[in-house]
Amino acid sequence: MGLIAAGVTGYLLYEEKGRVAALQQEQAILQSSYDEKLKALQRRLVSAIVASGNSPGLPAQPGQPTGTGRAGDQLADLITRQIELEARQALLGALTGQAVGPILPQGGAQATGGNRFADGQNVLDRVNPAVLAQQRRLVSATVKAGETMSLDQRITLLGQSLDRVQTGQSQQLSALGRQLVGRVQEVRAALAEVGLDPAKVKLPPGRPGMGGPLIPMTVTLKAGTFEHALMQLGEARSVFGRWRDLAAIVPFQRPLEGDDTTTSNFGPRSDPFTGGTAMHAGMDFRGETGTPVRAPGAGKVLRAEVAGGYGNLIELDHGNGLTTRYGHLSAFDVKEGQLVAAGQIIGRVGSTGRSTGPHLHYETRLSDEARNPLKFIQLGDKLAVGPSGLR
Repeated sequence: MGLIAAGVTGYLLYEEKGRVAALQQEQAILQSSYDEKLKALQRRLVSAIVASGNSPGLPAQPGQPTGTGRAGDQLADLITRQIELEARQALLGALTGQAVGPILPQGGAQATGGNRFADGQNVLDRVNPAVLAQQRRLVSATVKAGETMSLDQRITLLGQSLDRVQTGQSQQLSALGRQLVGRVQEVRAALAEVGLDPAKVKLPPGRPGMGGPLIPMTVTLKAGTFEHALMQLGEARSVFGRWRDLAAIVPFQRPLEGDDTTTSNFGPRSDPFTGGTAMHAGMDFRGETGTPVRAPGAGKVLRAEVAGGYGNLIELDHGNGLTTRYGHLSAFDVKEGQLVAAGQIIGRVGSTGRSTGPHLHYETRLSDEARNPLKFIQLGDKLAVGPSGLR
């Protein structure tokens, strides 16, 4: 049953991702071909500008025609390199935003959009082509500002500047890899705190089903290059994505939106009907009849039925032995066997069964043993905050 539950929840998360991944793979091949052609065109264009003598701040050197020869070629290469580094920087900015963002959405289950944690957009698409033209203008202005120097001196200084930028980008790429490793540790630590063994949990599948004829890439990525390091970072992002998706399945989020203060907490209490001491296996959340109840994690509906003192009860299976229960409901919004996303409305607050008034009775269970829901919620609040403390 655990494998089946993990499978259906994985299907929930990746049903759409399979189609997106196939499109991304095709886009990556086209993007690679486009980039190579773009670099060649850029070099030809800049070489033509330099050769024509129209480049700002490039006076002819003694004994040399305007903008021609080895120096002109070097300058064309440097300007093209500067444009490429700027595009890389935009890509690094997009990757940084992903690495330091919250693992779970702010606000828990009431966040709109359901369970959308997988990267549905190729990060390469987020590089703004406008930066290329902008960087061309910046380079030209820099060259013009140094017109008192010889062309060779300006080329040397520009090359040194680009070397520093390239070194900094490689360091940033390595730092992002370390950051992603740290984010995985955050999720693993949260799982351990609620009683799950991170070494034994069933992770959502890392790659959706895909296929097609093999079309080998003509370019081999060499170790130590930016592109090779970017590929390695992509693997780290894939690992992090699986743990982040698991965090969206575990019931870390809040089951009610708005005011979710409690009227009774987990543990021993005075029974509201008998007055004697009794064990309370969950938390009672204050709420008006009809208030939406939301799934605190993705899962499958095990039952939606009348169940004794629970009244109208919904039970969700989140895989890895985790289940949640929602009692005293006034209405069902799901049915047995249905797959639900984190944040999806599953029922409505009510006062059916053994209840003194409208509220939500909420339980979290591991291997059918009741666990304190508050611990899950507190850990979910931590995962909804990025490493910098920002939501």
